[in-house]
Amino acid sequence: MKKNVIVTGSDKKYYPFLKNLVNSLIKSNSLDICDLCILDVEDNSQYLEELDSKITKKKKANFNLNIFFKDRQDWFKLLTERPFMKDYFPGYDKYIWMDADTEVLSNDGIKNIIDACEDKDLAIAPEINESYVFKSSKFGIKKIFKSYYKISGWSFKNYRKYFSDRIGEDLFFKPLFNNGIFCLKSTSKIWDLWKTEYQGALNKAKTSYGIKTDQLSLNKIIYENFEKISILDSTNNWLVSRSEKIKRINNDFFTPSFPNRKINILHYTQLNFDDNFIIEEKNIEKKISIKK
Repeated sequence: MKKNVIVTGSDKKYYPFLKNLVNSLIKSNSLDICDLCILDVEDNSQYLEELDSKITKKKKANFNLNIFFKDRQDWFKLLTERPFMKDYFPGYDKYIWMDADTEVLSNDGIKNIIDACEDKDLAIAPEINESYVFKSSKFGIKKIFKSYYKISGWSFKNYRKYFSDRIGEDLFFKPLFNNGIFCLKSTSKIWDLWKTEYQGALNKAKTSYGIKTDQLSLNKIIYENFEKISILDSTNNWLVSRSEKIKRINNDFFTPSFPNRKINILHYTQLNFDDNFIIEEKNIEKKISIKK
């Protein structure tokens, strides 16, 4: 048993992503420094069997938070059970959550995340970067804004709806942190705070849309405990769907903007496994598949 663990999970739909993530963890030697555990959210988990030899432990996920809306689905557990990771897999010092739709490109990625959490409780990346854009095809014009302008209206509305007007006003223009990748110390009080805040938001949810308050509830805690937060560089959780064309040199990916830093982890938010995304290689635009 290693000191730290990577936890992830998937349903059948996202299994190709999960398999890609696991293979990338092996290829990048990330499992030399972390165990790998999987939350199984489906009733029939045969689709996971080919990964059994590559993982440390697999646990059947339950709903540990109360959900009162009717249209409850198994994949919701991938959101509701993140605050319970250390209960499913006890005994580790640090817990790294990785969404199934992520891919580790360099062994620096996981090491950077662990190191960032050494003197703080939580290491996590914000959804802002000089290369993130908002694209609109309305009137045939591509409009580009910094990403926090895109998400601030959505965040404001839902902070007010699920928490309070004051929280909405306080956090309106503050960057949203992406909880698709984060590292949290086992001893942190953030675990229990997150469970409480998330449950409070779910209590107000009348439809399954409220399940998405997992990230908002964590962000509320982040800004209330900011001295305990280590801000990860975006290269350790690069949001492909928010980005301008990333550059590829040989087999490495780099950020679009100068100084073109090496990307350690890609996050295929809002993409399907069969989708292509645009890169730039030798000043030429190319479409490449996620299943490269």
